[in-house]
Amino acid sequence: MQAVKHLVRQLLTFVLVLGTVLALVAALLLDRQPLLTSQPVLNATSVKHSQQLFNNLHQSIQSDSTKPLVLAANLDELNSAFALASRTLAGFQGEAFIGESGLTVLMTMPVSGFFGEFFLNTRLEILPAEGPLTIRQVRIGSLRVPGGMALSFVEHVADAVWGDGAGATLLANVRSVTLQQDAVTVELARPEGFNLKQLKQSGLSMYKAWFSSPEQRADIEFYYQVALKLSEQQPETSLVVYLQHLLRQAHTRTQLYPEDPNRVLRENQAVLLALAQLLGGKNLQLLVNEVKRSDGMKPPRVTLARRTDLQQHFIYSAAIHLLGSQKISATVGEAKELLDATGGGSGFSFVDLLADKAGIRFARLATQNVQSATALQAFFMQQDRQESEIFPSKAKLPEGIPQAMFEQQFKSVNSADYQQMVSEIDRRLNALPLYQLGQ
Repeated sequence: MQAVKHLVRQLLTFVLVLGTVLALVAALLLDRQPLLTSQPVLNATSVKHSQQLFNNLHQSIQSDSTKPLVLAANLDELNSAFALASRTLAGFQGEAFIGESGLTVLMTMPVSGFFGEFFLNTRLEILPAEGPLTIRQVRIGSLRVPGGMALSFVEHVADAVWGDGAGATLLANVRSVTLQQDAVTVELARPEGFNLKQLKQSGLSMYKAWFSSPEQRADIEFYYQVALKLSEQQPETSLVVYLQHLLRQAHTRTQLYPEDPNRVLRENQAVLLALAQLLGGKNLQLLVNEVKRSDGMKPPRVTLARRTDLQQHFIYSAAIHLLGSQKISATVGEAKELLDATGGGSGFSFVDLLADKAGIRFARLATQNVQSATALQAFFMQQDRQESEIFPSKAKLPEGIPQAMFEQQFKSVNSADYQQMVSEIDRRLNALPLYQLGQ
């Protein structure tokens, strides 16, 4: 009895100490009010700025290997990247500006807890310097971290991710940070053998080590071969034919593992990723598993609503949802349409957005939980399905809207008029019995 009482006292003491520590950490790091309150605007202009930032980084990495890396960005590009991030991370806001103290980056993120909503506010100040990176200070909530300590933390994180010594090497490569009125330029010594191919390969290797497994890759390969055989038998057909054929195979394989209730999730995910590998471009193939098509080799002609582009929107969005998240796939779709609205593009298309959202909804239904995944397999086992059962009517959804017309009518993706169109798309999807299975 004494031993039980002693154990209870120890547990209570531990809980009390842990609660006190968490309360102190929350008091130091969390605020009641957000550091930023203005809603970032995502429109065609901001997406173009984000694309320019990416292009600048791409060109710098591909430049002469004998010269240092020069990474340059203006404030419009940096803040447009924050606007894109805010669409992906619910409640996140970021802003960069250049003042007397150097480059200042502000970020805020809501955090919900037992005592209501708080905000994780961060302020980072970077000084111009000829030589190593110089951080003046980092402030998280009311906690002020000296620049030297913040750099040590960055070094430790890099060591943990890339191996011992990687952090020191990364920081030592920074040669200078130059600030102008509205732009920042960082010059780094180019690591030996560093190029875009190496960077992509490192990123892919890290992604697959964290989020993939040999078993998953084997599952994808199985369904890829099934889909490939179907493409040889029917080189031109509807996406629904592939979904029906592969998900019936998934149902059969799921039944082989009655002791594993989660097997249905694994099979459904492999089906969609195998289709992404068959129908997607080289980068998507590589991210899913491995490149299967050589340059110049066309994928089979698979359509949705008699259009190959809508099938691609559907499959790409489904794959990005499985590899990332629903918000990432939705943001990618919106950003792509906003770019199409600019000069030279095909114009903003709410039909494309319908296909994006249908792909996301399908992937979510396929993998959200055992019940929805099982219901999806049963849906395709019951009878042969038609396209109209997975993709609603696209009638009267505007397409080909140029940038000027889009911004005149809808302003941005935050406007009430734009959200009304999104609600109409959601209404059409919700009306289909298939997507009611996951509600």
